[in-house]
Amino acid sequence: MAVTDRYWGPVEPAEAATVLGRPVEIVSQHLRWLFAVARCRWDTGEAIVKRQPPMGRTADQLRWQHRLTNHLADRGVPAVRARELVELDGLWYEVYDVATGDDTYAGVDTWEPFFSQQHVLAAGRGLAAMHEAGRDFEPRRPQPQRGFVVQLGLAELAPVAAVELLAGERPAVAAYIRGEDWRSDITTAYDELFRRLRPVLHELPLAPLHGDWQTNNLFFDGERLSSIIDFHQADYAPRVLDLAVAVERNCFFWNRIAAGEDEAHDLGHARLLIESYHEVAPLTAVERAAFTDVLAACQFEYGISFLDYYWGIERDRDKADWAWHTFVIGHARWWQSDAGLRARAELDQVCSELA
Repeated sequence: MAVTDRYWGPVEPAEAATVLGRPVEIVSQHLRWLFAVARCRWDTGEAIVKRQPPMGRTADQLRWQHRLTNHLADRGVPAVRARELVELDGLWYEVYDVATGDDTYAGVDTWEPFFSQQHVLAAGRGLAAMHEAGRDFEPRRPQPQRGFVVQLGLAELAPVAAVELLAGERPAVAAYIRGEDWRSDITTAYDELFRRLRPVLHELPLAPLHGDWQTNNLFFDGERLSSIIDFHQADYAPRVLDLAVAVERNCFFWNRIAAGEDEAHDLGHARLLIESYHEVAPLTAVERAAFTDVLAACQFEYGISFLDYYWGIERDRDKADWAWHTFVIGHARWWQSDAGLRARAELDQVCSELA
């Protein structure tokens, strides 16, 4: 699947005007993998309009994410404030303030690196500060299995049972796997990993998560993190999962790995992310010991939610196959390869050396 593939067309001026209740000028457009975004301006102000499909979610799920975003902004985290949610013609439109700073990574997709060590350090510290600011957020609850989720709890089950549970929650997943001989693949990919995680899951400190802490969701003013956008995958789960996702998104270049470049990663940047996070919000001994297992498991529930989207919304077989065979299964297999085991060993060493 080419990373340039986009399903959603741009937000039209009349569309934005209906959402905002006034005529607007669209200053810029940005098409992401899963939604479309427009920066809109009028005589007395401006806002961001973001269009997306409901994906079986309730509006309360998005409002939970909006409450989290604004809670963090109230406590000094540079999260871009959410204004409202508008439902129109079967789609959802979120309205946000405009981010401050530079959209340094506007043309960068998932699984591409930071441009500088200074940005890595700012991102690690910023993620830790976000988790600290979310300590008193309520209600603290995992998001339902609708839309995109960043969770780890299904590692309590055998991998086959976990997929069967998700298929029961997500009809598109059930429809897809009916045509697959999937049980042996999922067992080989995740059984031993889940066995190692199972005893420690309940010892991992929980926090509200951003869920998608990657370069193109972070704005910078020079070396300073100035804005955080796109809490559309925010969740409540072990905080080390958010750190693992940050490492997975920004330090492992999976499109290149999938093309056969087994060593396509930047473990130096991974070290900086982990160390800078730990400076602000020290990781517990259990978190440090479990980190590489969490890293190897972080695509399981998230990847299956991608499958749900690609088969349930876009009805695109190639993308659905990518989500299952490359993302959910393929990434897990890489962690079991020689290259993956070497990367795990180096990151285990990083975590063991944290003071």
